[in-house]
Amino acid sequence: MNEENNNKVEEQDLETPTSETTEQAPEQEQETEEVETSEDIIAKLNEEITNLKDQRLRAIAELENFRKRAEKDQSDALKYGVSNFAKEIINISDNIERAQSSIPEEAKNNETIKPVIEGIDLIAQSVVTTFEKIGIKKIESLNEKFDHNLHQAMMEIEKDDLEPGTIVQELIPGYTLHDRLLRPAMVGVSKKPKKNDDIADKSIKEEVES
Repeated sequence: MNEENNNKVEEQDLETPTSETTEQAPEQEQETEEVETSEDIIAKLNEEITNLKDQRLRAIAELENFRKRAEKDQSDALKYGVSNFAKEIINISDNIERAQSSIPEEAKNNETIKPVIEGIDLIAQSVVTTFEKIGIKKIESLNEKFDHNLHQAMMEIEKDDLEPGTIVQELIPGYTLHDRLLRPAMVGVSKKPKKNDDIADKSIKEEVES
């Protein structure tokens, strides 16, 4: 009788799983979940690192563009910030040139007037020096081709020996400040003379109409 009971207990022990075996399965599942979660975190971190690198590169590029714009603005301010002063200076230069051209030739040898003339010449030279310092240049106009970016045509003059549009007279000189126009030169440009036949035909037409 006792032997039968012992056999039954042994069979029950073999059929019933131990607590250790029962606990192993959840632990293995948990380890698997932990591994998967770690891989996801690593992937997300790598993606975040890539995004941060892109943001950093964009920030560096924007900073470089800002630096270049700031340098250009500063350069332009230094170059062209004196434009109002430059316009005043060229007006003074105009007055000096008019004063020089108004002096008669015979008066230039007059000992009384000579010191005054020399004083005007010295002022004119100082104005030229100031022009050079701040970047003002006089526009060369005579015998040049008319350029609407630099010149303003005030009149047309008939010239048979020149190409139309050649500058033959400078009324008021023009100036540039570095690469910008400060004042256009006021000029007279050449044009082809009218032919005698054209003049005759026009006269006949006017007579007929009258």
